[in-house]
Amino acid sequence: MDGAELVSRAVQGDEAAFELLVRRHAAAAWRLAHTLLRDDFAAEEAVQDAFVKAHRALPTFRGDAAFSTWLLAITRRVCLDRLRLKRANIVPLDEARRVKAEVGDAALRVVLERAIAELPDAEREAFTLVDVLGYSREDAAAVVGVPPSTMRSRVARARERLAAALGDDLRAAL
Repeated sequence: MDGAELVSRAVQGDEAAFELLVRRHAAAAWRLAHTLLRDDFAAEEAVQDAFVKAHRALPTFRGDAAFSTWLLAITRRVCLDRLRLKRANIVPLDEARRVKAEVGDAALRVVLERAIAELPDAEREAFTLVDVLGYSREDAAAVVGVPPSTMRSRVARARERLAAALGDDLRAAL
């Protein structure tokens, strides 16, 4: 069943359809929440809150964007609200669980995770949406609520910073 049909069924009250939407999109929502909140438990709570909000707001879903884009925008807003309320209580990312990069060597993975964690918030968010979760820059821009050109520049800056940081850090790790 495709996403549009699942959304349509969920809007009509089909809980099984909504459950399938949750299963399909929970991992991407968690990764975004984890990137923003830097804490496993807080990310899990934020994703649950986002799905509750999405479930309640389903009748207002217009379909202008993909369900995943709409859901990630909700997830992002939930995370930003949490950050505003608990700015002083944010726990740093757990070094071993930050980014599930496809790097075979554990030392290289740690270097990459550190470099991503050092990015400014907006660039880390852009990098995660585009390069980790695989969203187009246009869809990522819709999630964040910025023009596509802004998203393109944030991704480009993030990549440049990572390339520069990884050059020095990789030499040190090896």
